[in-house]
Amino acid sequence: MKNSYTWFLFLAFAAVCPCVHALITDEITAQEFMDTLDKQFNHECNLEMLARWEYITDVSNPANEETANDAAVRYMAFQAEAAMNASQFEFDGFTDVDLYRRFRFMAVQGPGSLDKEDLKQYKKLQANMETIYSTATICEFFRPDKCDLVLEPDIEAIMAYSKSWDELEHVWKSWRDETGKKMRQDFIKFVELSNKAAELDGFPDTGDYWLDGYTVTDVEANAYEDAQILDQDQFKKSLDDALKQVTDGIYKKLHAYVRMRLAQLYPGKIDPTKPIPAHVLGNMWAQDWSNLARRVAPFPDVPSFDVTDSMIENGWDIKRMFESAEDFFKSIGLFPMTETFWDKSVINATAWGKPIVCHASAEDFCLGPEGDDYRIKMCTDVDMTDLITVHHEMGHIEYFMAYRNLPHVFRESANAGFHEAIGDLVALSVSTPKHLESVLGLSTKKPKIAHYSRHTEDEKRDINFLMKMALDKVAFLPFGYLLDKYRWSVYDGSIPTKELNSGWWHLRETIQGISPPEGKRGEEFFDPGAKYHVAANVPYVRYFVSFIIQFQFHKTLCAKAGYVGPLHLCDIYNNKEAGNLLKESLELGFSEPWPVVLKKLGGSTELDPSAMLEYFAPLIAFLDKQLQDARQCIGWNDDCQMIPDDSDGDRESDISTQEPEISTQEPDISSPEPEISSPEPEATSPEPDITTPAPEIPDIPTNKDDENEARAWMKMMDRNMTELTQKTVLAQWNYYNDPNENTEQEMNTQDIIWYDMYHKWWEGVINFYNYAGFEDEGLKRQFQLQQNIGVAKLEKGDQEEMQSKTSNMIAAHASAVCPYSDRNCDLSEKGLDIEALEQKMANITSSEVERQYYWSSWRDAAGKPIKNDYLSYVELLNKAAISNGFSDGGDMWLDPYTDEKYDGEAFRKDIEDLWGAVEPLYKKLHAYVRHKLSQKYKNLIKENSDDPIPAHLLGSMWGQGWESLYPEVAPYPETDLLDLTTFLKEVPEKRMFEFAETFFTSIGLYSMTDDFWDNSQFVANSSQSKLCQASAWDFLDTENPTEDGKFRIKMCAQRTQEDFLVAHHEMGHTQYQMSYSEGHPMVFRDGANPGFHEAIGEAITLSVSTPSHLSLIADELDDDPGSSSAVSFGLREDLQKAIEQDTNFLMKTALAKIPLLPFAYILDKWRWEVFSGKIKSDHNYEWWIKRLKYQGVTPPLKRSKDEDFDVGSKFQVPTNIPYIRYFVGNILQFQMHKRLCDVAGNTGPIYDCDVNNSTDAGEVLKEMMSLGSSQPWQKTLAGFLDDSNGKLDASTLVEYFKPLDPFLDDYIKKYNIVTGWRSGTNELNRFFDEDVTIPPTVPIIVGIVLLVMVIIVIVAYFVGRNKQRKKERQEELELAKQS
Repeated sequence: MKNSYTWFLFLAFAAVCPCVHALITDEITAQEFMDTLDKQFNHECNLEMLARWEYITDVSNPANEETANDAAVRYMAFQAEAAMNASQFEFDGFTDVDLYRRFRFMAVQGPGSLDKEDLKQYKKLQANMETIYSTATICEFFRPDKCDLVLEPDIEAIMAYSKSWDELEHVWKSWRDETGKKMRQDFIKFVELSNKAAELDGFPDTGDYWLDGYTVTDVEANAYEDAQILDQDQFKKSLDDALKQVTDGIYKKLHAYVRMRLAQLYPGKIDPTKPIPAHVLGNMWAQDWSNLARRVAPFPDVPSFDVTDSMIENGWDIKRMFESAEDFFKSIGLFPMTETFWDKSVINATAWGKPIVCHASAEDFCLGPEGDDYRIKMCTDVDMTDLITVHHEMGHIEYFMAYRNLPHVFRESANAGFHEAIGDLVALSVSTPKHLESVLGLSTKKPKIAHYSRHTEDEKRDINFLMKMALDKVAFLPFGYLLDKYRWSVYDGSIPTKELNSGWWHLRETIQGISPPEGKRGEEFFDPGAKYHVAANVPYVRYFVSFIIQFQFHKTLCAKAGYVGPLHLCDIYNNKEAGNLLKESLELGFSEPWPVVLKKLGGSTELDPSAMLEYFAPLIAFLDKQLQDARQCIGWNDDCQMIPDDSDGDRESDISTQEPEISTQEPDISSPEPEISSPEPEATSPEPDITTPAPEIPDIPTNKDDENEARAWMKMMDRNMTELTQKTVLAQWNYYNDPNENTEQEMNTQDIIWYDMYHKWWEGVINFYNYAGFEDEGLKRQFQLQQNIGVAKLEKGDQEEMQSKTSNMIAAHASAVCPYSDRNCDLSEKGLDIEALEQKMANITSSEVERQYYWSSWRDAAGKPIKNDYLSYVELLNKAAISNGFSDGGDMWLDPYTDEKYDGEAFRKDIEDLWGAVEPLYKKLHAYVRHKLSQKYKNLIKENSDDPIPAHLLGSMWGQGWESLYPEVAPYPETDLLDLTTFLKEVPEKRMFEFAETFFTSIGLYSMTDDFWDNSQFVANSSQSKLCQASAWDFLDTENPTEDGKFRIKMCAQRTQEDFLVAHHEMGHTQYQMSYSEGHPMVFRDGANPGFHEAIGEAITLSVSTPSHLSLIADELDDDPGSSSAVSFGLREDLQKAIEQDTNFLMKTALAKIPLLPFAYILDKWRWEVFSGKIKSDHNYEWWIKRLKYQGVTPPLKRSKDEDFDVGSKFQVPTNIPYIRYFVGNILQFQMHKRLCDVAGNTGPIYDCDVNNSTDAGEVLKEMMSLGSSQPWQKTLAGFLDDSNGKLDASTLVEYFKPLDPFLDDYIKKYNIVTGWRSGTNELNRFFDEDVTIPPTVPIIVGIVLLVMVIIVIVAYFVGRNKQRKKERQEELELAKQS
């Protein structure tokens, strides 16, 4: 085989010295050249695509743009060299027409013909224009100071839905100011360079170069039966002819009808004989009028076929939209999407989290038959418009896949318009009412206005449907033509530079009948540049061609499918005959002239709009009648002509008789106002009657913009919902303290009442008022915080199902496990609940085998049984989330952390960054602990290895806190560290809470109330089945002052130092609740964000856990004055002992605090991915992937990928409590602790700071807590920290543990310990068995033989395994005895 570079060296020399080498005529040599070049094209094109992808999916990174530009320049240079080398062949005389076509189009260099400097400037100008477009933002009309509106979704939503003439005009102008106006000079320079490149290629200008792919040469015309010679001018004439047929046949009539309806919507602003102002057509460029469908619908009393609401109600997400498109193509025998497609496409801009070029695009990464890399980039919204766009873009992918086996130059559509047509062709089927309803299961809502009509429901439905389609398809055609007609004219000089903008508007007015909103636009503007395809230099006539030929294709395929009936009702879904014809045509790619392919797929060699006119025939007849009856002219300016009177009625056919006047009002699509308003609540009793039915609400608000009225209704809502919440909280308290059928029923009933009433209030008040313009910021925030009403948005049946699933899961968590010593016990008598099991896991003196037993048994009892209920819960929460405007339940969970300028993805990125700041410390701690454990469990962990740690060895049920390991891993085991547990053994549990109260009152915070002491549950009551998770409760007492209010703690406290600290933590919640209880409406009675609530108590425990503070407690508890712990731990005169004690203390604190961070992160990260659909199967396996990656832990024994459900054994999973709050709280507590220490005047290390008795510290803490959630959490944090930042920051945590670093570093170095651990699926797969199945096609006799063999193997396996287990168990027991 010849070296590929030999060809290029030879041909490059030939190009330099044409005098030496004549043009090559040998076709065998030419074929070899092309075959070699084809592989290089795959490689070079792939490199360029990869760099381009990085840029268009992250335009915020300047390095990406530079890399993409460099790659594009390199690829263009390669193309130029390839084209130059191809030009060394005399291909006009080739007998192989395929080879001729390959050389014909390969020899065109395009921009690559420019010299290096010109090419670099060319790409720079193109990139500048594209960046201007993709990063443009404008200011809001009603809030001029808010200038962060982006095109998608903000600006496009305004253009689509606003009816304000002035707002639309403002947005229309502002977008052009921020895009086209800024790129005018770049465009002028770009035109010069583009024309220069075209001329070097032998074309008169860029316009002719662009149209080269639409031409047919004499060689091709002679070689193909249905081909005729076609040059650029002839092709342009065919476009003119097609547009004229469409314009006269339907466009002018549609234009006149829409103008008539808009004139009624905007009285006095639209002349019935003039062009339509461009800003009121529902689209930034007036190219697509489909957003006007609801305003101009001929029959507003029949369902609209915009199924957006139905998509949301049915729980559609972005992934499902793409899956439905894939299903369509598969149903007709085309290709499924590849694994690479699903892995690497960017279809959810929010989830992606980086600014991207939002214009939807499909990308082929040029691998041909050697790969399967095809991707889509799209800022997808869950709506019908994007559902159609998804099918369109996937149509491109289907085309890529169909022609993948062709040579590189033929891996294109027959002409550029074919590519655009395929997806739209499918959309013609997908858009039919039958397909939407019968295949996709999507229905429509009926507006409330009804009008008498003699049309049947089917006739009215069809006219509405065709109107919507015409507003999309027909309205587009003039624009699709003129955008390139304009650029052809700029390139050939017929529109000079000084008339760039006036030339544009001349074409828009004469061809499209559109005018700028304020009249003439000056030459300082460059309004064409407001369109992406101008900024990005993408030819546009392909879309015009597409919109014509897609109807030709549709008609041909419908006939192939055997369909008989109106063309607009044809759906080719699931028809393989039609699919085979389509596939055969797609597989041809660019290998034959496009008229030949059009003949096969469209029935004609020419663009023929007759199929489109047939499709819209019923609508055309309707428009004729309506315009005639209304005495409206069609056309504009001097060309505005009346429709001739048609007395014989033939024009209308049989679909329109005397039609009464059609309402020009938008149909009222809102639901009836709910009956909202409650009587004033009666005085709240100490224990409200939780069986009281929800109050009815008789009156309704009236003025959406009346701030005083809104304030009054908000107060009424707050009173009503506070009373209802009091009852709901009491019902929940009763259940969580005594879970039984009665308390569960009471709780569920009260929850449903609460959800129902909250939903009514939301519909009637929160969703009613236009609060954005209110002056009272507090009132506005009340509205903002209640936009998301969570599961209250669900229907009652869904709420009841969700409660049932949750109750089932909680019941599983209340399970018990038999003791290791009596594994067949009566659970009702000897069963161990989770609190007892936690003690077992923390008992490091027990054997590893015993802990493994408790670890696995708890997961069998509490995790595995809840999986199906949990997945059902996920579906319901996602449904609630989508109803609240979120993409999924994970996004809804993050709502308390986000605002308009800080979304969920930004928060997730911050969490990942915070983890990145702490991870080095965690890895050191992990390595240290692993090394210590390896000395005891040599059969499980190799010394000085990179083994992960078996999860059951970490001293807790979930490995989230390792403090129980301290006795085994203490840096200086001979140096005592005070543990209060010994001192607490003889005092009642309540005494721990009294100590906590003493601390808080010492810094000026609240004493606990009488109700707190009388009704809190500090210990497990043996007569009740108790859920023991510690929690603090606010009963929203509005009758009593805070000092006498109802706040309680529920906890199954043990008399240990750990629970002593937990008591302080829970009372921190109570202090927060008391601080914000007065002067705030209910919606502000919450933490600034959920992490704040966790941080308050934890910040206090950082003081309480200091050796000096614990010494004070020990002194008070110790009955023997002579054994004062202050002597041992408070006064530390020995410097070395002080260092050792500090190191021990920091190690013990680190074991409690640091491991929680990765666990808290992954518990919600896993759930976010389940909610989003990223994790759809192998739920247990995916959970352990994260545990291994982030925590470096593995299961202690074999697990099932999907049957086991280990994550479900954690309380917050069955109770559906977001856990990221603990991560946030763990970061925040150190920031808070440092601030309190600074205020208290601490000058020593922060780990040794105790703010006990500092009222100054208490004052700043109380001030912060009293704000509740009345302002954004960043502002609250900034005020507390006394800085302008207000951000989560891990640096204080790192500073706190900094003194531990030298010890860890020295230890790791001394023992040559590896930091980090083995991860990845290979490591994890050791703990998971693959499922093995026998294919059903195995013949029966062979199957029987195999079955017998399998049975024998299984029996032998279990016999052997039992023997092996007995042996291993005996060895383990011996090891346990020795240790």
